[in-house]
Amino acid sequence: MFLEKTVFHYGPEQMELSELTALQRAEFFAFIASSDVVKDKAPSDAARNAALVRLNTESSAWLVSRALWNCHREADVNDIYQGILADWPEKALCVAAEKVMVLSDLKGDEKPAEPSGPGEDDLKVKPTDES
Repeated sequence: MFLEKTVFHYGPEQMELSELTALQRAEFFAFIASSDVVKDKAPSDAARNAALVRLNTESSAWLVSRALWNCHREADVNDIYQGILADWPEKALCVAAEKVMVLSDLKGDEKPAEPSGPGEDDLKVKPTDES
């Protein structure tokens, strides 16, 4: 597999994270769109804030669980997701999710430090030699 990877360090722990696959990126946007926060039009301010915090936590856990699963496909992705929700501190989850978002090009103009992927010349259509 040719997904970009990085090592995530938090305290004494370290683990490998990968970028999301193209399908996982699409599924991530569907996950966000299916949230009750997106669907609920008129909650109170307190309820909306609580729902947004929950959405942020769940979407970050979703991203990180898929990035971990891409490195360890023998595990169940939903077990990884539930384990992250149950065990990870907020700061670790936010930092790991940020790394996955940058690796997966979900942050707009922010790019990983090292160039990756094909160069400009690799993307050009090259004429075939028809003799």
